[in-house]
Amino acid sequence: MKCIILAGGFATRLWPLTESKAKPLLHLKDRPLISHIVEKLPENTEIIISTNAVFEDEFKEWAKQFEDRNLKIFVEDSAGDDFKKGALGATAFVIETEGIDEDLMLLAGDNYFGFEMEDMLSRFSDNPLLAAYDIGDLEKAKKFGVVVQREGKAIEFQEKPENPKSTLVSTGCFLFPAKNLKDIVHYAKENNDDLGGVFEYLTQKGETIDVFRFDDPWVDIGSYEAYLQANKDLLDGRVIEQEGVTKEGNNEFIGGVYLGKNVIVRNSVIDHSVILGNCEIDNCVIRNCVIDENCTLKNLDLSHKMIRQGSVIEK
Repeated sequence: MKCIILAGGFATRLWPLTESKAKPLLHLKDRPLISHIVEKLPENTEIIISTNAVFEDEFKEWAKQFEDRNLKIFVEDSAGDDFKKGALGATAFVIETEGIDEDLMLLAGDNYFGFEMEDMLSRFSDNPLLAAYDIGDLEKAKKFGVVVQREGKAIEFQEKPENPKSTLVSTGCFLFPAKNLKDIVHYAKENNDDLGGVFEYLTQKGETIDVFRFDDPWVDIGSYEAYLQANKDLLDGRVIEQEGVTKEGNNEFIGGVYLGKNVIVRNSVIDHSVILGNCEIDNCVIRNCVIDENCTLKNLDLSHKMIRQGSVIEK
């Protein structure tokens, strides 16, 4: 089995954090989001990271920590959001270019999956299989692909519906038997950004779609609030420090806090926030924020902010 992780999006909704960084490489808890995904895959899985030319070097640098894994960086020919192939188009491009003719796991690189991949793989047989999560709220379900299932089989799909028939949503984690790869390629020719639609297409062809339903944590990092909430949930009230952190004077740390390498915190309150490497925080109150690398902040009171890499702000 091969695994494609889709990591080619430009994530403009998360700027400035993603101005120069791919969303799957955003920090989550204590390492990049995509590292959590790779670590959950069986060790013998051949992994293909599908990204774009803009982020090629960044992914190659990240991949050095996984030299013991069979991992390849596949670069599609897109240099901006207006030119990217779309999720399904990118998948079809990898399948054709790499000549993939075996069972395929397909993962959205901007999702955090709390379940064990081995549990899902144990449910896989001769049918396409998708992982689904009960989001528990019809209003929230409107933002996702909704799955209506019966006895473990999907009987209907709704893509971001106005009136969801279920709170069970598709999570960007799929398994396809080798026999269905040609269907992906065929459907992608006219619907290159409609990943969920391929399941409707397969259903119309008479294919049975199996559903792996899980209750473990899952987050689609589609917005700043979702990204912040994911960090809160995974930090779980702990303060995690990397090497070289310096704390001076009177500091208070509230809830889940991450302090990256060589961060300096001086006379400040840090509440449910992520402070990335080489930042200096002096006489500040930082609540529910993500501070990117190499920032210097002095005499500030910030709440629910994303601070651009290299910012120097003093009041």
